[in-house]
Amino acid sequence: MGTVPVVDAGANAPALAQVRAAAQALASDGRQEDAFEYVLAALAAVLRQTHELQVLLAKFRRAHVGKTSERLDPAQLALLLEELQRLGSPADELNAEAEARADAELTIEIGAAEQVQRERSEPKPPRGTWQTHGVERRVQRVELPAEERICATCGREKSYIGDDITRTLEFVPAHFVEHEDHREKYACGTCKRGVSTAAASAKVIERSAADASLLAHVVVSKYVDHCPLHRLHRIYARSGAVIPVSTLSDWAMAVGERILPLVDVLVERVVRAYIVRTDATGLKVLDPSSPENIELGTMWCYVGDDHDVVIRYTPTGEGASGPWDFLAGRRGYVQADAATVFDRLYNGQAAAAVEVGCWAHGRRRLVALQDSDCRVAYPLQLIARLYRIEHLARARLLGAEERAALRAERSQVVLDKLRRWLGATLPEEPPSSDLAKAAGYLVNQWTALTRFVGDGRLDLDNNLCEQQLRTIALGRRNFLFAGSHEAARRAAALYSLTRTSALHGVAPLPYVTDVLRKLAQGWERHRLEELLPDRWNALHNPDRALDTS
Repeated sequence: MGTVPVVDAGANAPALAQVRAAAQALASDGRQEDAFEYVLAALAAVLRQTHELQVLLAKFRRAHVGKTSERLDPAQLALLLEELQRLGSPADELNAEAEARADAELTIEIGAAEQVQRERSEPKPPRGTWQTHGVERRVQRVELPAEERICATCGREKSYIGDDITRTLEFVPAHFVEHEDHREKYACGTCKRGVSTAAASAKVIERSAADASLLAHVVVSKYVDHCPLHRLHRIYARSGAVIPVSTLSDWAMAVGERILPLVDVLVERVVRAYIVRTDATGLKVLDPSSPENIELGTMWCYVGDDHDVVIRYTPTGEGASGPWDFLAGRRGYVQADAATVFDRLYNGQAAAAVEVGCWAHGRRRLVALQDSDCRVAYPLQLIARLYRIEHLARARLLGAEERAALRAERSQVVLDKLRRWLGATLPEEPPSSDLAKAAGYLVNQWTALTRFVGDGRLDLDNNLCEQQLRTIALGRRNFLFAGSHEAARRAAALYSLTRTSALHGVAPLPYVTDVLRKLAQGWERHRLEELLPDRWNALHNPDRALDTS
């Protein structure tokens, strides 16, 4: 029998000595098998403790690095799945290796589909290479001096063979141009009656010196770039135009009022949309009639067919002035979270819409438990697979019917597994536990959450609507509050137009400038739809217009 190597155990020496002594005592009594089992049990305890420490370390990293993110750490998920399998899972089919293999195969499919698209599309410039779009281009020819066109070897004149091209990007600081129109006036010197004056150019705001381009820059700076007006005042002052903050505020309000008819047309289109997404966020508003001089209003967001956005402000968060009014009588799809304020849209009290659930909300409740309950690892893996199947559909550029077929074939299998897990977990869990509440949300919303399988035009979640509200949240950090309820309503109109522009890929500054000029010149009301971002973009940038058919 060989010599057992001596291990430098350090601080663990007493514990190892105890295990060694116990094993030797069993062996000396002739109980070699018991001694072997004792050592294996001690090793299993050490391995279990090591695994638990790995889980704790993953939790610590998540808590202190990007703690607000809901992104799952694959390493932590793998550890949780191992722990779940060791404890015994209520789902009979849980096999960590098989599940990992299914995800790996899906990754290969996605990679292959993306590779096909890369081969079909135009090659992209190397990462880090700067690009320009819509930038003024000036071409200068640099001629070779005549004496250098003579060959130094044979003395003959060289032939032109082409150009070497170098590019330089110049930044031209923004500047103001003050236009001064001297309008001629004529009067009759005989009868001394009647004065004729040359016509003045159309004004967006009556008796205002602000051109449409300046007004557009003010509202884009505030509602797209989240720049407070007092900061914009300083920026303008550095360029030579000292404009009071109060004047900038008046201009922004006037533009918000000017575009209301255009937003009304946008509302009509969203109401007619195939699917409407909705959500809300709060907004503080100054109100002198309030005991605290400030009230919390609500910005309701409605997204129609993934491209048209309407933001509406209401002084309260009540459904009567929000979605019950905006979506009254609707019978098509409405996607929202499971908040009770939306119930009347589905039960016939305000509308008879078809409810579409949000997997992001259902998943969020499970993500919140991943640091304390390893049992959520399996449903989180299944929900992640649902999203990866959607990734595969996008990589393959599938249409609505093809996407529905893929979901019926692949997503339904995942949903069946998830439903069996829910059926096995809920009966064994106390109703007041966090896991029971998270699982109960999925069970209660199951019909709405699985409605996407049968219609390829539906999405798994309502994240697109939340992204529009994130713009308001970013501005809220800078503005803190709206100056009045009317100011909040006009801000909602401006957000509607700028967010719709963003979803249609329309540059906001030239768009808002052109729209304001056309409105000032008396654009006919029955043609207002032509000024909506998609129609405007199709006319001005046909090569870059989005296909929303």
